Amino acid sequence: MERIPIIIDCDPGVDDALAIILALHHPKVQLRALCSVTGNGNLENTTRNAKDILALCQRRDIPVYQGCGVALDGVQPETVESSFGDDGLGGYAASIASDNEVRQEHAVDFLLREISEHPGEITLFAIGPCTNIAHAIRRDATFAGKVKRLIVMGGAKGTGNMSPVAEYNFWADPLAAKEVFEAGFPKVDMIGLDVTNKIALGADVREMMRIFDTPISRFIYHATQKGVDDNWDFARRPVAPMHDVLTVGYLIDESILEMQDAFIEIETDGLSKGQSLVDIGGYWHNGQCNARYAASVDSRKFYQLFLTTVFHEKVNEINEFMKKEWR
Repeated sequence: MERIPIIIDCDPGVDDALAIILALHHPKVQLRALCSVTGNGNLENTTRNAKDILALCQRRDIPVYQGCGVALDGVQPETVESSFGDDGLGGYAASIASDNEVRQEHAVDFLLREISEHPGEITLFAIGPCTNIAHAIRRDATFAGKVKRLIVMGGAKGTGNMSPVAEYNFWADPLAAKEVFEAGFPKVDMIGLDVTNKIALGADVREMMRIFDTPISRFIYHATQKGVDDNWDFARRPVAPMHDVLTVGYLIDESILEMQDAFIEIETDGLSKGQSLVDIGGYWHNGQCNARYAASVDSRKFYQLFLTTVFHEKVNEINEFMKKEWR
């Protein structure tokens, strides 16, 4: 099987951790590096979490590069503790602490070097604020054109989780998101809250992972508890956020999502800061489109892929569960 080389720019974050775990376990994916950015936690926490997740998965060979601690405007974004805790991993970060090291090269320098050395080959994931990628674009006008594909977790067509209209990653650094969508990447996929909210981790699947009792299943179970508690308090739903992992699931099996061509713009100021304006088919832009928008998701197909990939030794139990209990 030909493997797809990828770089994940992220802000771990429980949902980033799940994306990394899925990427590491699927034979179709070749994870080349992780780049950290401030987002779900401050830069120190997100960088530490990135290296420790790799250690948990016994993949210390994959390098981690620390990126930007502040947004493009020089202000540190407000981090999210409600669903992910002060440490970004639901209060569970200390349990996977490791002596894994971070590379000295800055994440932006690494991105510029790696993409230039492998033009047209690498799929880049933006599953945190887009700050690192925007800096790379500012420093090299040809950067975007040398990326094979950009897959973004961010935005939504008509909802938000930081305001009525803004998703966190775009809200945390809206100028960076705006510049990324205007940069001219050959192929851009935006996977936002419209679909990621529909794959929230339910109590039934979470309990099955607890029963599996592996190092990774225990990590997922405990790290997602804070998200479950938060969603119960807020909406009386015992589910945990799984946003970022859907991007990797989509790379592996594109039939998981229905994508539509669109022209996407990001608002940078005022009450609508961070809003993604999704013009399906480019109707208001003379038919021009700069991205594809994830309109719907097959959540059963996603979970089948995620569970059987990460817990492949439990495939028979998973298949039996999916037949009997899937909601």
